[in-house]
Amino acid sequence: MRGGLNSRPAWAAAFLVVALALLAPAAHAAGGNPGNGEQPWAAAEQIRTSLFDARSELLLGDGAAERSAARAREAIAGTLERDLSRFAPAELRDLRGALDGADRAIAATDPVALATAYGTAVAALRRGAYEVTLAQTERDDPRSARQWLLIRDFRQATRFTRPGVDATTALDALEAGDLSPADAATQIRKDLLDAYQSRLVEYLDEAATESERGYEPAVAESLAVAAGYWGMLAPEYREQRGAAERERADAVFAALPGYASTPKQVPAAVEDAEGLLNHFTAAPFTPEEQARRAQQLIRFVDLIPVEYDHGVSGTEVTTPFEITEGIAFVDAAQSALNDLSPELEKLDPEGLADLEAALDETAAYLDDANEGGTVVPIETIEDVHDRTSSLIDQSFPAEWKESSDEADYDLIQISLDQMEAAVSAGQPQTAEQARLTAYAFFEFGPEIKLKAFDPGLTTEIEGLMWYGARGFDGLASQIANDAGAREIRTTRLELDEALEDAQAKTGEGESATTVITNSALIVFREGLEAILIIAAITASMIGTKRELRRPILRGALLAVPASIALFFVAILILDSLSQYGEKLEAVVGIVAICVLLLVLNWFFHKVYWTEWIKGHRERSKELLAEGVGAAGAAAGTITGLYLLGFTSVFREGFETVLFLQSLQLSSGTGIVLGGVTLGLFATAVVGYATFALERKLPYKRLLIVTGVLIALVLIVLVGNTVRTLQGVGWLPITPLDVEFPLWMGTWLGIFPTVESLVAQAGAFAFVIGSYFAAEWVRKRNVRKAAEEWMRRQDEERAAAGERPEPVAATSAGGGPPSSPYTQ
Repeated sequence: MRGGLNSRPAWAAAFLVVALALLAPAAHAAGGNPGNGEQPWAAAEQIRTSLFDARSELLLGDGAAERSAARAREAIAGTLERDLSRFAPAELRDLRGALDGADRAIAATDPVALATAYGTAVAALRRGAYEVTLAQTERDDPRSARQWLLIRDFRQATRFTRPGVDATTALDALEAGDLSPADAATQIRKDLLDAYQSRLVEYLDEAATESERGYEPAVAESLAVAAGYWGMLAPEYREQRGAAERERADAVFAALPGYASTPKQVPAAVEDAEGLLNHFTAAPFTPEEQARRAQQLIRFVDLIPVEYDHGVSGTEVTTPFEITEGIAFVDAAQSALNDLSPELEKLDPEGLADLEAALDETAAYLDDANEGGTVVPIETIEDVHDRTSSLIDQSFPAEWKESSDEADYDLIQISLDQMEAAVSAGQPQTAEQARLTAYAFFEFGPEIKLKAFDPGLTTEIEGLMWYGARGFDGLASQIANDAGAREIRTTRLELDEALEDAQAKTGEGESATTVITNSALIVFREGLEAILIIAAITASMIGTKRELRRPILRGALLAVPASIALFFVAILILDSLSQYGEKLEAVVGIVAICVLLLVLNWFFHKVYWTEWIKGHRERSKELLAEGVGAAGAAAGTITGLYLLGFTSVFREGFETVLFLQSLQLSSGTGIVLGGVTLGLFATAVVGYATFALERKLPYKRLLIVTGVLIALVLIVLVGNTVRTLQGVGWLPITPLDVEFPLWMGTWLGIFPTVESLVAQAGAFAFVIGSYFAAEWVRKRNVRKAAEEWMRRQDEERAAAGERPEPVAATSAGGGPPSSPYTQ
């Protein structure tokens, strides 16, 4: 199976079939003899239709079967006979032998024998066309090759494969001078061999099915076609398996037509033939194609538990559509594994068998749920998924496991093709299903990498898939509003252009200035806070107590690698939940916003600075009371000082890790680490100046400036998180009829939807409102403290028999003690 490696739309294959169906009967009705002309495909179609008519006429017994068989024989003369005798003489002999067999079957009134003759003739024509097409291509005659290519069979396209038209594109490229004859012949051979192997297996399955129904002519036809198609695959089979295996397989396939008269033996014969084809691919993949197909398989496997989880609640199916989607992904995974099986069988045959068993087990679970049988809990599906992923990791070579966006882009395009086809067929629900599938492939694949390179382009692609972008309505909105095929096509073309840009962007590796800047600001901001706390704790350690600074500073330094380790542990934990895609990103984003709001609230209230530092000072005083100086300090005191320094900084590190996870999920670890490194460097410079050079820095000004910058980060984070919540369907999308510049989305997270703008305005209002509220509380507390101090002064004077006097409410010169809020 050429899993999504073709580039032409589905209508190309359909056009060829329709052309054959319309033109050949017309020629026949006109009484002409296409066999004497220059169109071999028309002669081949007359042979096929004439023999098919003879089968029907033999069953009706109207005596016309002989005339139809004669028309089939007449059609051989001309270009068809000339080219076959020149390039495929063996196939011409088989064709004539099939026609002789048809005459004998008609004379004996034997419909089974006539069906065998029909199948043999069809297979001989297509096998001969295969040989002539390749010969004419190698002779650099694309026009003649194109005439013979029309006599071909097509594999059935599935949801995640595109019609096999690589041979057609190869001839176009040959004619245009873009491909050499040898390269064009290679591409045609791969396309046709892939199609004929797929169809051979399908004919075998049909024969087994028809044998159970007892319809012998259908069994005979299927077995004869399968035996004839084998001739195209046999040379490659010998190349891969050796002459002895080829000889054994030849005997098995040659015997197939003989089982038509004994239907009960057909299933066993079919099983033997399919066993020979197990783990064999007539058109081997190139290493690049193998890696791409492997990445598709990995993506299919990862999406199975996601769809199942969406479709069940406990042990009850709640959304059958999601189960159907899961089954489609299982089928696609099995097909991909079959394509990779020849190479895997060489590398790890036991691992391949285990993988096949795991996928079969998954398929059985989903089939049961779909058919009203047992519905296993999601944990069972996840266990099988984990086992399958582990087997993939053990069995696949390293180059297959390297992330490949090309595989995801293939699947996106295939799903968008299905969406357009469903719209044209008037099936909006199917169209929406295909659109969601395309978005799932984008979300779980290229989006994560693209966000690091070009967040604006990511937003545009999501907009085109959802609510609109670049002046176009989004596909989701269009499908919901029953837009026509032309409108959908217009947006699709714009989306295709954006996806091509995305593919080029991720290949080039542009910088992620926004992510680096934001992560550096977060690290520097939290680093400054940690420095301020440690400086406040150690400020009183002078003279004989100066040596006690060391355990605090060492404990603080130990918190830095501990925080870095926590960052990677958090990545591992979140990676294990990566199957939830943007849903996980949305949750982490919400948590980060909540903590960021809390930090800003602390910052503006100033309660955080006074109470947190005051608590650490009190703790340090308690520890100092246990021992004077480093020499006399008890072991418990030193340990306590280490823990004090460690916990003071690790708390800030924990906050930092939480903030960074949202960026890491959306942009990747490497980009975020770039910002972290920059932030740590800036923090280290300030820390060195504070503790090594003992320089007094304007901490208050620095904190205010970084506080404002963090507020800006909050606005960006809120905007991006709301957009993510809309992307996963947790928030509605109310687009505004206004076009914002691209940089506003890229740098400020400002998007043209009511929900995102309202959320950002609310976050900003909360921060500013909390500042003014804190100021009001501070002034009220100061006023109350002053009033309480004056009341106590009046009571003391009254008790001493003195006359109360007004006193200024100030903390200087005997005034009321200052409130913590005035510090």
